Amino acid sequence: MGTEDVRTKRAAIVSMLHPRGIPSLWCPPITHYDASGKIDLARSRAHLARIIPYAPCLLIPGSTGDGWEMGEAETETMLRDLLPIVGSLGGKVLVGALHPSASAARRAMESRMDLALETAGSRIRAESLLGDPLKSAAACAKAGIAGFAVCAPAGVDLTQEQIGAALSGILDMGLPTAVYQLPQVTKNEIEPETFALLVAYYPNLYLFKDTSGLDHVALADIERGGVFFARGAEGDFSRWISRSASPEGAAAEHRYDGFLLSSANVFAKDLAEIIEAARNGEQARADLISGKIDRVVAAVFAEAAKLPFGNAFSNANRALEWAMSIGDGSVELPPPRTHCGEKLPASLLHFAAAALASEGMKAVYS
Repeated sequence: MGTEDVRTKRAAIVSMLHPRGIPSLWCPPITHYDASGKIDLARSRAHLARIIPYAPCLLIPGSTGDGWEMGEAETETMLRDLLPIVGSLGGKVLVGALHPSASAARRAMESRMDLALETAGSRIRAESLLGDPLKSAAACAKAGIAGFAVCAPAGVDLTQEQIGAALSGILDMGLPTAVYQLPQVTKNEIEPETFALLVAYYPNLYLFKDTSGLDHVALADIERGGVFFARGAEGDFSRWISRSASPEGAAAEHRYDGFLLSSANVFAKDLAEIIEAARNGEQARADLISGKIDRVVAAVFAEAAKLPFGNAFSNANRALEWAMSIGDGSVELPPPRTHCGEKLPASLLHFAAAALASEGMKAVYS
């Protein structure tokens, strides 16, 4: 298949998954737990209802949503519960298949595709879709999912040939796929040349998320082939968003088409404003909002990193979302519970509320 054929087929896949175009803002939602450690569906629905109008595609489970900590049964229960809720709110799920090995990722993708199809009431099985990108995309669209997110295999000593071969084995399945650059966990990076080879061959690779903060792929002179580039690193939001709404414009500027950010759990509306302002030529407004979020996120993430348990991204966003959720104080919420069972300390909740208040943002912890 020639490069143009791949690009044409990729465009067809994207149009099935996202008829109105790929959203510029995506979110990996935190997972809400009740006192027994089960998914708190009421809290989840309320939270997702605030996110989806601005970030309609959700990575579940992502790192922020405890994707690396959950077992398979726990993940399946969460997806079975949340897929209908997200769909009822007008959103879609990018299903996380975050595993340290390609073989585990492939097994997870197939089983979670079956789960999504079953939840949507379809009798189709994933096995019948494998190897057919267009048929897979159509089935995903009907099931209310935007595909699957995968990482490079974990290993500090892996060569680019090994990383490329592992990702090729995943992409050979034909399912719509987002490749997630996550060196904080995988201990390696997908180099630009390796990524470019995958883009040129696999039309079902349609989204790239980079949370490294190094941006090597975005800054490289490679052919993006219509792949949507989403930045996952926090900070400098107004600097990194492309002034153009087209992938070609983003490539020319060495910027990103959009964001897939843990901070969208709290600042979805504000981040959407940054994107809109930047694309309308209102750079001063974009910079102003960006600066406020930058300062809050940096301070609370640093404070959350001091905790001896949990994921700092999850813990920081849980604290900030809790502070936002108490609104006018009429609702009393218990301290958020983490995946390991520990609750966030009052000191972090106070800190998050104070950080929001320092920037004039809604925060009424009392």
